[in-house]
Amino acid sequence: MLVALMSDAHDEQENLLKAVRLAKEAECRHLLYLGDLCTVETLRVLRQAWPLELDLVPGNNDYPRVMFEECVREWQNTRFHADTARLTVETRRILMTHVPGYALQLAAESGKYDAVFFGHTHRPTCAKIGCAVVANPGDLQGRFAAPSFAVYDTETNSVTMVPLDSTLSTSCITSSTI
Repeated sequence: MLVALMSDAHDEQENLLKAVRLAKEAECRHLLYLGDLCTVETLRVLRQAWPLELDLVPGNNDYPRVMFEECVREWQNTRFHADTARLTVETRRILMTHVPGYALQLAAESGKYDAVFFGHTHRPTCAKIGCAVVANPGDLQGRFAAPSFAVYDTETNSVTMVPLDSTLSTSCITSSTI
């Protein structure tokens, strides 16, 4: 299964919608949002554009969190987790959080996860730590670099970065690995 990884839109709804469109074109079936949508209005835009499975963790700019929680309760296929979420997608054990750090590295090195995803830095990165793929999809805001998101392939346990200005076809997005 292909899973879209997105983070740090900071209310940049145009880029968020473009990323959602590209993720749909790539045939992603699940979206993991790694924090900093910022406002509930942007969360609503995301949910309207993405009717499939959606898991979100809060970022340091997502306030008030209680409003995010209230919105999500009204929607099917949507989960707003605490600061760190542990999920299983297909057979892959995934940890997702907004802020990277020592705990994230320990989680990746512990052997408990196949993949660890985070946001916050606004910089796309991916690496392998122990058995886990560790990735930050970059940001949708375009703060330090071109806006981007990523596609995670549960079958191959690999991540492909997708710049929003990309004209990549689905086959290009899914054929690359870390």
